[in-house]
Amino acid sequence: MALLKTIEIRNTGLNAGYWRLTHVQIDHIAGVAEFRLHGYPDQAAREAGKAPLPAIDYRATAEELQIASLHTVTTQHFYAAAKLLPAIDGTAWMADAVDA
Repeated sequence: MALLKTIEIRNTGLNAGYWRLTHVQIDHIAGVAEFRLHGYPDQAAREAGKAPLPAIDYRATAEELQIASLHTVTTQHFYAAAKLLPAIDGTAWMADAVDA
């Protein structure tokens, strides 16, 4: 599972087009999940074990993930949220991404 969208990395001329969920941290007391998508040039680069390009970080509540409790969150919820929500930096990077 991944998202496809070409994004230039920090005005470097390098592009990431394959975005994979790599980190999740859930704080049940605060009611928030933080998750990270790392970018790769493409799926082949990720499968070849290449190092990821810089990540995009997100933070979401159960309500924003459209679930009743963070105890029931799945990987699919995080990918769907990345397409709907802005990242921590306020940019909706994945608004028009497609599922890989």
